[in-house]
Amino acid sequence: MPRVISVTRTLWLVAAGVLVSTGCVLSAQNPPTVVVRPGQNIQELVENSPEGTRLLFDPGIYRQQTIRPKNRQQFIGQDGVILNGAMELKSWTNEAGLWRHEGLPDPLRFHGKCADGGELCQFREDLFVNDRLYRRVASVDDLAPGNWYYESHSAYLADDPTGQSVELGVTPLAFGSQAEDVLLENLVVEKYASDAQRGAIFLDRARGWLISNVTARWNHGAGLSFGSETHIEGGSFSHNGQLGISGSRGQGSRIDGVEIAFNNYAGYDAGWEAGGTKFGATTGLIVRNSCVHHNAGPGLWTDYDNIGTIYEGNMVFMNGKEGIKHEISYDAIIRDNIVAANGRRKDNWLWGSQILIQNSSNVEVHRNLVEVSAEFGNGITIIHQGRGEGAHGPWDAVRNLVHDNTIIHLGGRGRNGVVTDEDDSYWTEAANRFDRNSYIVPDGAVRYWTARDRNARWDDVEELGFEQNGALIVETRAPIELSCAR
Repeated sequence: MPRVISVTRTLWLVAAGVLVSTGCVLSAQNPPTVVVRPGQNIQELVENSPEGTRLLFDPGIYRQQTIRPKNRQQFIGQDGVILNGAMELKSWTNEAGLWRHEGLPDPLRFHGKCADGGELCQFREDLFVNDRLYRRVASVDDLAPGNWYYESHSAYLADDPTGQSVELGVTPLAFGSQAEDVLLENLVVEKYASDAQRGAIFLDRARGWLISNVTARWNHGAGLSFGSETHIEGGSFSHNGQLGISGSRGQGSRIDGVEIAFNNYAGYDAGWEAGGTKFGATTGLIVRNSCVHHNAGPGLWTDYDNIGTIYEGNMVFMNGKEGIKHEISYDAIIRDNIVAANGRRKDNWLWGSQILIQNSSNVEVHRNLVEVSAEFGNGITIIHQGRGEGAHGPWDAVRNLVHDNTIIHLGGRGRNGVVTDEDDSYWTEAANRFDRNSYIVPDGAVRYWTARDRNARWDDVEELGFEQNGALIVETRAPIELSCAR
């Protein structure tokens, strides 16, 4: 049985209007309360309020606000509260059949790698017409309905903006500070010009925040970047330009009951960093009961020195690359998830797997229901390459246990097993094990398994030495109904 480290996590209690963390009171029984209304400068209210103040938002749009909370402050919205990082563009002129708006701010600093080898994904200012995202083009000659062009502090449109709501995301940050034990509840954060690898809500060096029923959408980089002991409960982090949620260096953070979908609209290279999530150097991260789907990249992705990760009870489907990927990391548990129809964008070798252990050790994968499309993707797999070592030892795909899972293949595509591009000594030292897994396939003669540089039929699996006590069921199944409602 793989070793999984024990991590002490903050416990939250919500009762009688009191939110507390272990050993730390987040709010008093009767904290100071400030009512916030559209048009007010929220940061001025924060600065003029003591720690622990509750700020209650009236419904409406709060435009181009950047908020840096103090310790234990609470930001609570009613339905219809939207923090919007875009400026309104109202002064358009028609020039030679095109529409032009002058006087835009200087472009923001940018970086990142685009999937198409170009650079347009990096530009952080996104334009929206009637809440519809317009695609940025590289030349005025490329202008057509539904896209826009930027040059010399001016925006250009082919569509007539008269009478339309036109917005340009220009504000980099909605929330960000190193404060502790802050509450964000029932807020929408949208259209911020967050940079790649940074969230519109940026808590990288904060601790103990509770993010409850928050929606982050149409932000150019990530919707949320969390720090230590961040608890994210409910809400949606979807339709963001690079990632829904990212996290680095955090300890004891938890994501529970969240939707993460349709991220990477800007077209960043998913192999670089884009998709649903990406987590680095976390300790004791838990992602549970969440629905992760239709992201242009991996769904759930721990990459670089993560240890003590738990992925459980999630629904992960139709992501462009791997469904759940644990890469150059350590001890983890991946259990009780439904993972299906992932890997359309790249599934050669064992990429595009529903669950992939990549250069990681002591990972237990069990009780998952996995379904491989008839057209693309792989099942449960392990990849080992020469990747060096990190904070907790070598990044080797060793001592991993895959057991008691159900893997369904809808057609003849996909493999389960282990591959490496290292020499043969890996096979004698790896100690990876597949045990008591059930494989449901339409054709028992297809080579659905791979190990030791060999694709194998079921009759040869035991000889390959990685699947023990498994079961083969030959029957044709209808696809699983893939939905966030379970």
